[in-house]
Amino acid sequence: MKKTTRFFLSVIFITAVLAACGPQSQTAEIEGMEFDSVVVDSVARLLDIPDAPTCELSLSIQYAKGGKAEQINDTLLRSGILTPDYLSLDQRKLTVKESVDSFVCRYITDYLKDYRDLYISDRDHGASYNCIYKVKTRTRSNKMNVLNYIAEIFSYGGGAHGIKQTLVRNFDVKTGHLITLDDLFVSGYEDAMKAKIVEKMSSKFKVKDLQALQEKYIFADSHVYVPENFILEDNKIIFIYCEDEIAPHDVGEIRLTFYKGEISTYLK
Repeated sequence: MKKTTRFFLSVIFITAVLAACGPQSQTAEIEGMEFDSVVVDSVARLLDIPDAPTCELSLSIQYAKGGKAEQINDTLLRSGILTPDYLSLDQRKLTVKESVDSFVCRYITDYLKDYRDLYISDRDHGASYNCIYKVKTRTRSNKMNVLNYIAEIFSYGGGAHGIKQTLVRNFDVKTGHLITLDDLFVSGYEDAMKAKIVEKMSSKFKVKDLQALQEKYIFADSHVYVPENFILEDNKIIFIYCEDEIAPHDVGEIRLTFYKGEISTYLK
């Protein structure tokens, strides 16, 4: 127990130092608002022995300062950009750095708790207990006063391969409001947009309909949906289906671009 306590103190110290001096990522330029980053690199071993499995965390989390920064930051931290979404369960008002520190400590605590005893009894399969979680974020803005907050994520928890994700949150910088599909589309848009998505997806994969897509294991369960994961630009919306979300792993991430003229009937 004493070794574990000393370990967590060292992790918190590393987090604090790197958050203060880490490199900056691409940032948006919005009047009245600027951006900084909390950067963390931490490694935890399941046991204090050579070649023991490790948990590697590398986080570069941008956050806003000025304008509607407080509202945007608080919403971001509870929007699933970091997973597991520990922070949505915590109603305390924390700074971004405090939130990231809390996430890192909780993530490592859970890793040690979940895998240490398993590894001790299964030392021959040590590689399967390695864990990697990387998040790099960037921001950009457009003429509509929309902030695109883009997180590029890599996670690995044993097995044949890791998983890459691009998660996007869009904010109205004047109000700090997180923009959702319901903010963009008229009531009852779902069925029409699902049909548009099947049409666009079929064209992308050079097939004729949903059944043909399913034969390629795309939307294999017949559950077609409009994703809340999208990039809102001045004249288009780019919907993102992450790796392994609706298609086999080797297909990778799927993006569908709809120019606003294509879907104007369904937009507010």
